[in-house]
Amino acid sequence: MAGGLTKLLKRWRDNYYLSQLLAYSAKPLRFVSSQAVLHLEQKVRKNSVTICLPNGKSMSIGRNSGIGIASLLFWHGLDGFEPETSRTLRFLFERATTFIDVGANCGLYSILGALWSPKLQVIAFEPVPSIFDGLKKNVLLNQLEGRVRCENVALSRESGQATFFLPSGEGLDVESTGTLASDSWQSRKGSPRIEVETVRFDEYETRHPMRVDLIKIDVEDFEADVLEGMQGIITRDRPFIVCEILPRLHGNQRTRKIVEALNYQPYWITSAGYVRVPRFDFGRGNFTDFLLSPVSTTDIVLDKLDVLWDLKQRRAEPAE
Repeated sequence: MAGGLTKLLKRWRDNYYLSQLLAYSAKPLRFVSSQAVLHLEQKVRKNSVTICLPNGKSMSIGRNSGIGIASLLFWHGLDGFEPETSRTLRFLFERATTFIDVGANCGLYSILGALWSPKLQVIAFEPVPSIFDGLKKNVLLNQLEGRVRCENVALSRESGQATFFLPSGEGLDVESTGTLASDSWQSRKGSPRIEVETVRFDEYETRHPMRVDLIKIDVEDFEADVLEGMQGIITRDRPFIVCEILPRLHGNQRTRKIVEALNYQPYWITSAGYVRVPRFDFGRGNFTDFLLSPVSTTDIVLDKLDVLWDLKQRRAEPAE
């Protein structure tokens, strides 16, 4: 009886005239509902969150230690923050042994990497003291102090001291768009300044020897200086690099020249896959993260990274 009624209702639903009436009536309701949901997510913030990862482990962002990111994870789960970049890093976390997180912020990717792969060692660099405190708190909260080393310094092309431009934030979160770039919009707008310690990664590695498989760089238009200070290790180890490269009037020419000198191939990270590009092209939407790969194929678009990872492993094998 119930099954027959269900079939009848489905047939009525597909009726031409009834479907027109229902569809046109429901469309405004759907729009209003979607706008209400979006407004709710933007206005209601979640200060601290714990989510379950696919491997059964729990990942936590602590109180007052990354409220914006915690809110996105609360409303949307693991893919709530930079979904394409996050999936890229998760693929590489499973295969890498050492991950360098440059501009670690509250530690989302450092913590995720350590929880995602038990063999991964993480070094997280975050120069802003107040943000660094949140990073340390989150590492301790997730009981990862033995796997994630936190360094309260900025990576640069030279070791010493530098001026960091830190825009004022709203609410309890510290603004995450701070930068060391002296010609940045942050500098031109007169953002508050703090002095931070800088270190050249090639020098840092001599004191902490390691083999680097994976690097993430998110430093608000300062990536050219970071890459310049890592050239020795990049040339030696040929790691994969996930790097945010923002559209700027200077066209990111310094970054392009360094990437070319290193013989790396940029791939634009998009929702449609990894697009092989000869230069940093920003005319295609809001995607600003790139995979800088030590190997490449002739394919313009790659659906998955397996081919690049396998190619790198084959090239690393000693000749018989």
